[in-house]
Amino acid sequence: MKKYIIAFSLIFTFSLSADGHSNVKPGEETGEFHYFNVTNPAKFVEAIDEHYASDCAAKWQKQSGAEVVLMQVLGSTHSHFIYVGYKNNDMLEKGRMLFGSCEESAKLIVKLNKYSESSDYVSRLGEQSLEVGDWTTDNYFMKFDFNVELGKASVYANEWTKMMNSLEQTNSAGLITHRAGSGWMSHFVYVGGNSIDDLYSTFDANSQTDAFQTFVKNVSSIRELRNVSLISPAKAYPSQR
Repeated sequence: MKKYIIAFSLIFTFSLSADGHSNVKPGEETGEFHYFNVTNPAKFVEAIDEHYASDCAAKWQKQSGAEVVLMQVLGSTHSHFIYVGYKNNDMLEKGRMLFGSCEESAKLIVKLNKYSESSDYVSRLGEQSLEVGDWTTDNYFMKFDFNVELGKASVYANEWTKMMNSLEQTNSAGLITHRAGSGWMSHFVYVGGNSIDDLYSTFDANSQTDAFQTFVKNVSSIRELRNVSLISPAKAYPSQR
């Protein structure tokens, strides 16, 4: 996401172009999504803080450009997720190598497991296929998890783009395509807002438009919506310190 998290199929809130419509463009990053059901939030965050303060974590982020964000989740079996974003797949490969060679990373994994339900952990690898606006300016997000019929991803992306480009809204949105992962889900869409009320009012307004109704009709046979959750950034760990 612009440049990292998220997570987070349906619509709404986007930047306006000169003609008043949304500007959908190719996404600019790829990354890892690590989902946890946290049992001790304070200790969980402390573990990430300690890792971030280490020399090898600084080296990992400096050389790979990894951007890390901890997100809070409401409306899911998971309470949090960690997004690790990279500029491209080459940097992701480099980042994974550097992270794995860091002694502090092994300690981090042990602590994250200790302060969460290990049986609930899910990890996915995804790329931002499409985006609108800048998600880093938003405070809340609606996240739509869904599966698209195999071989129909481009059809869905085209329909989503047409809908988004016809809506006159504000704030951010993006389409994430998963490439691998546990607890499989092929995609998610996130939409951003300045407040929860902003998200809800935008959803209600857009769901009444012809563009939205057409989108729902055209993807109904290829998309299975699995979950809708509310996301808010808890803490960022930027690569530049």
